[in-house]
Amino acid sequence: MKHKIIMNYKKKIWNLKEDFKTSNRSENTKQAIAIEVTIKKNNYVGRGESTPYIRYGENITNSIQELKSIKPYIENGISRKMLQLKMKPSSARCAVDCAMWDLEAKEKNKKIWQLLKIKKKPSPLKTTESYGIRPLTQLQSDIEKDNYPSLIKLKANGNNVLEIVKTVSRISKDSKLIIDFNESLGPNEIIPLSNKLKKFNIIMLEQPLHEKQDNILSTFKHPIPIGADESCHTTHDLQKLKNKYDYIIIKPGKCGGLTEAMKLKRLAEKSNFLTMIVCMFGSSLAVAPAYFLSLDGANINNIEVPKIMQNDRKYKIKCQNQLIFPPDQRLWG
Repeated sequence: MKHKIIMNYKKKIWNLKEDFKTSNRSENTKQAIAIEVTIKKNNYVGRGESTPYIRYGENITNSIQELKSIKPYIENGISRKMLQLKMKPSSARCAVDCAMWDLEAKEKNKKIWQLLKIKKKPSPLKTTESYGIRPLTQLQSDIEKDNYPSLIKLKANGNNVLEIVKTVSRISKDSKLIIDFNESLGPNEIIPLSNKLKKFNIIMLEQPLHEKQDNILSTFKHPIPIGADESCHTTHDLQKLKNKYDYIIIKPGKCGGLTEAMKLKRLAEKSNFLTMIVCMFGSSLAVAPAYFLSLDGANINNIEVPKIMQNDRKYKIKCQNQLIFPPDQRLWG
């Protein structure tokens, strides 16, 4: 007898504690407008959440349309493998994919890390502290309040990066830094800026150039490792990134779900890339899959989003002292 499957979806709005400005946004943002998917089968319910990202042409309207189109297939019992073929990599697919993982864990009465064949049992993981573009006085104060984190990620652009790095390096001398440019550097800036920044304790420059200018990165030896974010969505992108990037930045929402994100992570590592796990703004439900990607053994974890959110779900993921704790199974997985 075929079991009845019901899929539903809705918009969810989550507030951030403060505006988080990046170099590729003309406005500040203080909200994450997400989509939540639930899939019911028998007495089990799987949930997933993801936030559409305007950089990739996504918004709530077209994401809802994607979900509307895939709903009949889900309710007809489509497999997770077929889902990857029926939907393009997107935040909408991510929400569905993660709901399917959650449902499977509940149906099989197994933990998500077991289904993913992760060898390490869930435990608190070290994560970054991230700071959007803000006045230097505020940045200094925020870093002091956070007790001078050992690993700091800073949003910046070519105009302000030197001033930001000098300030942070002075007040938090032992901190390692990641500088996220969000594609804001020009092709003539990357080499001279890299050489100026190499004297600081910077472990990565994240997506300095627009993805269409990636070829420039193969023309010089990197004084500081460079990470691919906007340039890498799925495993199909890896080959073209060799000799251009050192790190692959992996986000479930960007990859189209946990299935492709884990596949990308493991293939990137086999291909001698370093990896960093990141998650979009959203509730703890959106962050939970990223935690398990990190548990699989990434080089850097940048998943402290629950600390940034003003409101969250019941069974919120705990994030404290640069540690992110395992999600409660009642939340996800």
